[in-house]
Amino acid sequence: MIELHERTRRISASRLEELLQQYGCTSMVDPFMGVPTHLNYLKRHDIAVHGGDLVDWFVRAGEGIVVNDFTVLRDNEVAEIVEMLPGRIYSVDMFKAWEGVFFSEEQCVYLGVWHDNVRNLRSDGQTGLAIFGLWSVLCYWLQKAQQPDEMQDVPPSELAWNYIRKSEQWVSTNLRRNTVRQADVLSTINAQQADALFIAPPARNSFRTADARIWMWEAWWQGNPYYNIEHAYRDSLFGQRSADEAGYARAIASVLSSAAEYPVIILQTTEQRLREFEPHMRNARARVDVVAPHANEVYLIGTR
Repeated sequence: MIELHERTRRISASRLEELLQQYGCTSMVDPFMGVPTHLNYLKRHDIAVHGGDLVDWFVRAGEGIVVNDFTVLRDNEVAEIVEMLPGRIYSVDMFKAWEGVFFSEEQCVYLGVWHDNVRNLRSDGQTGLAIFGLWSVLCYWLQKAQQPDEMQDVPPSELAWNYIRKSEQWVSTNLRRNTVRQADVLSTINAQQADALFIAPPARNSFRTADARIWMWEAWWQGNPYYNIEHAYRDSLFGQRSADEAGYARAIASVLSSAAEYPVIILQTTEQRLREFEPHMRNARARVDVVAPHANEVYLIGTR
């Protein structure tokens, strides 16, 4: 059985907003954005946000809930995503490798149908909303497999309809330019100018223990049930080159060095890993404040 972490990422968007306000920041870059719900929150609170990641579906979701200001899906468009359309040839066996291992035969068929239907959407915003909504279906199915008696049986198309409709609640505008990009961390840092750089560094070799929901949804988006998420990180700064302790330390130092133009750097870590990052931050910045609301939520804030 797949082990599911309690949460895929621990970022408190409201705490981050408080820190940005405290340091007078109205724009922010996050080069490790992951599922960009925290960027959506900041956008709603009038912060211009720019995210980057190497995982493609994170970026597509960001196009739906970060970049997108107005685009939604009409009822007929949602119907064209969640159901098998007459006259269209579908890759119904695309995810057969997951049948009986992670999902039922019916669920695997729907994964293939949705993959094909989403690829036929007309805009990046609509595609992002669909990917973000359907990801919740995957999460529901995996959770139900672990707790079969505690969660309702809902037909796949109905479940998908409900979650895609909910994804539209994330659409908003702050009358600012907000961006996402598929790029390595240094490319994202150097591509934008902002008041603050937010860094939630991955653990060393974290891509090898990625949450099942993350790697499976990237495999779905790539249309390959055998896809290994390590491919996305292979040649990146936090890929093989940072596999050992010394390589990881060099990668962190490189990130902070590249951020010289940012007035504020906010690095989120934990009490356990604080000593790992604090020397690098003090090396890079004249002043460093430590804000520690909880043991698993510690912020190093570096200013000039």
